[in-house]
Amino acid sequence: MKALEKIVYITVFACLGLLSVWLQFGIIDQPVQKFGDDERHDPDYYMENFTAIGMDKAGKRKYILEAERMVHYPDDDTALLDNPHIVQYKPGVAPRHTYSESGWMSSNGNELLLTGNVRVIQGKAPDNTGQNNSAGGVLTTEKLRVLLDRDTDSQG
Repeated sequence: MKALEKIVYITVFACLGLLSVWLQFGIIDQPVQKFGDDERHDPDYYMENFTAIGMDKAGKRKYILEAERMVHYPDDDTALLDNPHIVQYKPGVAPRHTYSESGWMSSNGNELLLTGNVRVIQGKAPDNTGQNNSAGGVLTTEKLRVLLDRDTDSQG
């Protein structure tokens, strides 16, 4: 019985030794695929308590974009926003407030994709001119696309 035990031990240790050699030279030494800097999607900077103000050609405020944090990605020049809040202004209409949990901003900054508990709050419009007599309201959704730099004359 002792001879059979020795053979089993030798066989087990030989298998373990071969397995460790195979792991070292067969798997670990394979070249690791490296990505170039242009293939990575790493942020280059971030800002906390971010605020941007958009103006029209006449110098009037069109919108205010605020976020708790903005993270910028240089490879595609986009940004991610944490808890963004957008206030959009249009002549004769109460400001429109839009809130969400997160957002994505396009490279030119004109398009936002908002996700997670999106709320749009439109205030009651003043009835000074007899036009744009809006009662206001609240809209909720999970996703919303916002175009920031549309002409104020063409917005509906």
